Amino acid sequence: MAKGNKSIKANTAKEIEVAVVFLVSSYCASGRNPKPVILHSLRIAFRLLELGYSSRVVIAAILHDLVEDSDVSIEDIKRNFGKKIGNMVAAVSFDPTITDRKQRCLEMLKRVKREGREAMILKAADLYDNSFYIHLAENVTEQKYLIWKLETFLKLASQIKNEGVWKSLKKRLPKEKERLSSLLSNRQG
Repeated sequence: MAKGNKSIKANTAKEIEVAVVFLVSSYCASGRNPKPVILHSLRIAFRLLELGYSSRVVIAAILHDLVEDSDVSIEDIKRNFGKKIGNMVAAVSFDPTITDRKQRCLEMLKRVKREGREAMILKAADLYDNSFYIHLAENVTEQKYLIWKLETFLKLASQIKNEGVWKSLKKRLPKEKERLSSLLSNRQG
């Protein structure tokens, strides 16, 4: 389990800064998601940094949505940040050729698991941050899907259940399920 690490080495800080500049410049050039992708990516990265995870995981967190939400490719990430970071980003990115949403999600989550502990930690942090916005989904069907995604990930990634990010996500799930249940009850009553 990672331990909190409030100080980082100068070279690590510079690597992180390079990734932040890459994220911002790439997203400003070709970003196509109306959601706050830059802020989301930075929240995840700095949470992982604060928890003491490796600079690889932190940098992958910064870059994790670029492939889905901009013109950046996995090869661009590998060329600029190395194979391991590129592989983590690839693992957490949906395969756009799979049209069924649940199948696309399952395939991605299985890739995350195959990529290993660091990719699972990254995905747990991503899902945790996203869980605060489930209530903003366009409809109940979408909210149910997002809760299903959290449940499915927690089952598939149980080998990291001692990690703080997994525990945080596990703790959020009942809150979101209760919120959705309450919403449905209010609609019926």
